[in-house]
Amino acid sequence: MNRRQFIPNTVWVWGDDGWMIPLHREADPEGWARLCDSDEAVITQVDEGARDMGAQPTSSSSAPSVMREMIGALGVEPGMRILEIGTGTGYNAAMLAEISGSENVTTVEVDAEIADHARCALKDAGFSVTVINGDGIAGYPGNAPYDRIIVTASVRDVPYTWVAQSAVHGRILMPWGSDLFPGGVLLTLTARADGTADGRFASTVAFMRLREQRPRHVPWRDDVDKGDYLQSTARAFPREVFKAGSAARFAVGTRLPGVTDGRTLNQDGGHTFRLSQFETGSWAAVTPGPGEHLVCQHGPRRLWDELELAYDWWLGSGRPGPSRFGLTVTPEGQRVWLDSPDGPAGVRGRGGGR
Repeated sequence: MNRRQFIPNTVWVWGDDGWMIPLHREADPEGWARLCDSDEAVITQVDEGARDMGAQPTSSSSAPSVMREMIGALGVEPGMRILEIGTGTGYNAAMLAEISGSENVTTVEVDAEIADHARCALKDAGFSVTVINGDGIAGYPGNAPYDRIIVTASVRDVPYTWVAQSAVHGRILMPWGSDLFPGGVLLTLTARADGTADGRFASTVAFMRLREQRPRHVPWRDDVDKGDYLQSTARAFPREVFKAGSAARFAVGTRLPGVTDGRTLNQDGGHTFRLSQFETGSWAAVTPGPGEHLVCQHGPRRLWDELELAYDWWLGSGRPGPSRFGLTVTPEGQRVWLDSPDGPAGVRGRGGGR
């Protein structure tokens, strides 16, 4: 089975000006084929349907090596009933169907145009997979219970519907990440007989976030212009928290639910690092200096203070990486926990639940 069978005739690549531009198969067949045959993600939609140019990838075909890693971790066997959240091109569903059988695979895609393309591609390739155009957060109860659920988008809040639609001892695999760590770390949950699910984190991956759970930022310029903020200084700046993919960033993100970040370029060439939490309108801005660092904070949450506490907690816990963390889902929500150095009995951290 060749990935070319599932990739649409128009894909997207980065232009020299920083925008994404379309690459049409008929205009550059060799370039299109080279992308399809590579071990790279192929962007198949930007800005939820832009035609000429775009800024944000919103659908893709994952790198084949990542797809194989996830399917291997899922532990698919012939005859298992499988639910996929995020159909994309349909290629991943086809790989699942080759193992478990087409009649056992259900896949849900939120975008109608993408779902139609995948449905046709799967049919043309000889697979009778059930393709549903709908909200993946709701799963698909019609074919439940599922032995395996695989999610092909990064998740912040695990919907309990996925646990409820799993068979006892069923496995749920997803990239999970906080708003501070949106790309994700692979998380495998096991559904329990008491209606809960729990599991541990593994390797870092890079996936787009579920559309309903994308991070939202707080507009801060008006508050700055009005002087509506508190100013202070900090002696330490935990730069590793702001490094993409770092263990510090993952751990601190579990303690700061709903908090996202960014940075702005200053006239002197330096950066101001920004934190925000949309629901409360809170934000913090930190400008590193040669000695002390300027801190400005606005809103009911003091986000810089919270980050300092979370970072100190991470340091005091021995600088743990994602594999030391796990997550439990119940009907009431989710809880992120941290093992003690000697094993899982010592639950010492929690966060991320809503």
